[in-house]
Order: sequence, then structure tokens, then C-alpha cells
Amino acid sequence: MRVFLFLALIAFCTTVVTAWSEKDHEIFRLNEELEKHEGKGTTFYSFLGLENGPGYTLDQITKAYRSRSRQLHPDKNPSKEATDRFARLGLIANILRGPEKERYDFFLQKGFPRWKGTGYYYARFRPGLLTVLVFLYLAGSGAHYLVLDITTKKARSRMERYISECKAQAWPNGFPPADSSKRKVTYENGKVFMVYHDGTVWIVDSVTNEEYLLDVTEIEQATWRKTMLFRLPIWLWSASLGRYINFPEREHETAKKPTGQMATSKIEKSAALPVQEDSTKKVLGDGKVVREASNVAGGRRRRRK
Repeated sequence: MRVFLFLALIAFCTTVVTAWSEKDHEIFRLNEELEKHEGKGTTFYSFLGLENGPGYTLDQITKAYRSRSRQLHPDKNPSKEATDRFARLGLIANILRGPEKERYDFFLQKGFPRWKGTGYYYARFRPGLLTVLVFLYLAGSGAHYLVLDITTKKARSRMERYISECKAQAWPNGFPPADSSKRKVTYENGKVFMVYHDGTVWIVDSVTNEEYLLDVTEIEQATWRKTMLFRLPIWLWSASLGRYINFPEREHETAKKPTGQMATSKIEKSAALPVQEDSTKKVLGDGKVVREASNVAGGRRRRRK
């Protein structure tokens, strides 16, 4: 949810920045033309002879325009450049004497965007290659976390559905009879489950016939450490300097790690768990009795046959 809000905020800010009106585009175009032909830093006000910038009244602007127009009139300057300057002067005067003056003053104070490729962009906020890469890295990490979160929730929901529906099929009355030990349930997709009187549900492997406990807690929650935000730097380190630099702690952990087993720690499942066997009969704290032995291998419980 937070990822969606973050992306929506970026999209909103981008829309606000680029949502310029037709009048704004006209101001941008005139400003660029003015600086191109009159010199860098020339403003609408200085072109009219008002050197102090914003703050002039309508009468002062009109008076300055009339004075400047007499100087730049094509009759006194018969040339193509003079005609263009006179036309540009009229457009600028109309902006400063109209409602667009407020918009021009705003851009004059905050800065004008520049034309780049297909539109106007603020040069001070235009992202470089590094900024784009960082943004894509963070956005990709957010999307990766979202995918992991959705996948985890779907897996938990699917397992919870299996457990509840298998219990409902095995014990229609809602509780097992006192003399029952287990019930075999065949799910609609062909999967076979064993429901025991202690409330646990086990899935039966169709090949080995072994039973594996359905435990929702074994499906780990999505965390940022599992996303590319953390995994990519770790992978880059392992693929480069990490191949040649071994820290003492890391060597010690590697030496203690058992061979022949897959690493499955709580976060990265980095340390394999040895196989442990309990007795054939175990009394739980609530008085329930587990009659069959079980193995613990890699954090996943299975029943022995």
C-alpha cells in the first residue's frame, strides 16, 4: 500500500510540474527568444526599459511601452530584425498589461523551464543518469517487495484454505471422535491429506508417501531484506571483492555449517538444521499425545512411515 502511495505521489508531482497552460508556453517561448536576440538575462521589464523588474503599475508599463515602441518602430528601423523586435515588444507588453503578468512574475522569481526534446523541463530539476538509475533501483525494489508480499499472502491464504477445508471434510461435526486418530482426505485437485485428531493437517507426497505438516508460520513474511534493495548490493559484493575477501566471522560460520544440506535459516535460511528425531510417544502441555515420531529437516516437519 505504501509503495502505491509513493508512486502516486511521484506521478502527481510530475503532473503538477508539467501541467502548463498554453499561455505559459507562450511566455516560455518569448523569454527564450528575448534572451537569444537581446542577450542572456534580459527580462520583459528590462526590454521595456523598466530595470527594477516586478512592482511597476499598469500606467508605468504602458508609458514605458509607448516610449520603447517609438524607438523600435519599423519606420525608423527598416529591417527584418527591427520588425521582429517590434512584434516581440507588442507581445511582451500585452503579457505585462494582462492577467498573464502574475504568471510571468512567478517564473521570473522561481526560474524558467527549458525546452528539451519534446517539452519544457526545469533545468534545476532535470534528472541525470545517476538520478534516473537510483530512482529505477528504488522503484524496482518497491515493486519487488510488493510482489513478494502478494505472493506470501496468497501462499498463506491457500494453505489456510487447505487446512480449514480438510478439517471440515474429515470432521463434519466440527470435532473428531474420541476414538479417532486420523482421517484421509482427498482434495478436489487430487492432493491427499491426513487430518489427525490433534488438529494438524499433513499433505501426503504422492511419490514417497511421506507426510509433511501444513504450518502457516513456515511461510515467511515479505521483508525488505529479501528484495533487490539488499540482495543486489550483496550479490555485487559477492561477485567482486567478496570472492577475494573472507572475514574471520564468515570463515568460522562456514566451517561450522553442515555439509550435504540446503541452507535454510530464518531470514536467509543460511544455516541448515540437523535432522532430529523425537520419541514414538510424546505428551504435549495440553494433554494431547503425539503417537508417531517425526523428523525435522530444514525447518519442515515430516512424519516417518
